[in-house]
Amino acid sequence: MTSTDDLLTCLRIKGFGKVEVIQEATGSPAGDVEALLARLVEQQLAEGTRVGYRLTAAGRSKADQALAQERAAVEQSLIVHAYDGFIPVNDAFKDLVTRWQMRTIDGRQVRNDHSDADYDRTVLAELSGVDHDVSGVIDAIARLVPRVGAYKTRLGRALEKIKANDLRYVTAPDRDSYHTVWFELHQDLIGLSGTTRQKEAAAGRAV
Repeated sequence: MTSTDDLLTCLRIKGFGKVEVIQEATGSPAGDVEALLARLVEQQLAEGTRVGYRLTAAGRSKADQALAQERAAVEQSLIVHAYDGFIPVNDAFKDLVTRWQMRTIDGRQVRNDHSDADYDRTVLAELSGVDHDVSGVIDAIARLVPRVGAYKTRLGRALEKIKANDLRYVTAPDRDSYHTVWFELHQDLIGLSGTTRQKEAAAGRAV
């Protein structure tokens, strides 16, 4: 069952989110999510905006404290080692997403308009292998930080949607698409391993 602490973590990673987006990410009923968000607003830990709910400064501070406690509870070298195992899988996924969004035609890169079903099927055929590999990484990290295991479930749900031919669940940002969940997993692992998105981008490891 989703708790206020779960929502604090969710909003810390997402930055902001509408009820339906948070509901899909947490797998909780909309009514429960609305009630918990109302509680966070009442406690001045979150606020509603035009684009959804986001943490206040106090909410961000509390979420950061929770992250610091998680990091302090595990041996950091184990987290860093597990994160290192994520990097090559992340590279494979980045390459897949690039080929999903772009194509090389007559020697130049053009935006994939998804009119070539055979090309799209060829690219997506690799996703199950990537999912298998990242599931192993998630399992390893979830042994240290159990809540991370939820990403495996979320990625699995997105993959099933894709296999059912709902291709919005490949990269669409307005739902719990495979890319959305992957981005949030990466962001979470960055926080747990004590680095930053800026450092990861500089190292060429951003999604």
